[in-house]
Amino acid sequence: MGYKVELEIKKILQDGNDLHKFIILMTNANDESIKGRLKLQKIMYLISNSIVRIKELCSYESGNYGPYSKILDEEARYLEQIGVLTEDVGKITLTGIGKKIAQELHKNEDEKTLYILNKHKDFLNDMTKNELLTYIYSAHPDMTKKSDEYENLKPHMEKHVMSLLKKHKISAQRAGELLKIPQYTIIKKMNAMNMITLR
Repeated sequence: MGYKVELEIKKILQDGNDLHKFIILMTNANDESIKGRLKLQKIMYLISNSIVRIKELCSYESGNYGPYSKILDEEARYLEQIGVLTEDVGKITLTGIGKKIAQELHKNEDEKTLYILNKHKDFLNDMTKNELLTYIYSAHPDMTKKSDEYENLKPHMEKHVMSLLKKHKISAQRAGELLKIPQYTIIKKMNAMNMITLR
């Protein structure tokens, strides 16, 4: 590891870029890799609605796959260049150095922020691409403006929302909100699909 890289890592640990800290903590959350850049973008977007600092840092805009932050993409690539992150076969993980940095950052971060990072990563990370985009587009319709992908997905959104419901990712009430139909209609659909109504 070169001297310049050591300095950059020291900067991250001391007074560095808050966005670097959040990317590292998010990658470390739940002790599992992030399943691709699309997931990184969408997880951070949802978190930005709970943590104002992230919203200010990321400056999300509507893109073809919904909310997109150019700065987040650039900073993630930068962390990869200096040896903190690695991306392989669609998985973003921390390197050995990255894990050490994450441990130090974890000690100094408040419990509420860590909880939000873990919760959102757990919620989104194992969704399929179509489930993820369906959820984002349904919950945040303002992010569909520039998306050709949304037009392709729109006829199949009910199927993906029902899949999220079946996986117990969302409640019947939330499914109704996402599809803009009454909850009792969702429950009828669940019964027709032999789904157990747990919530």
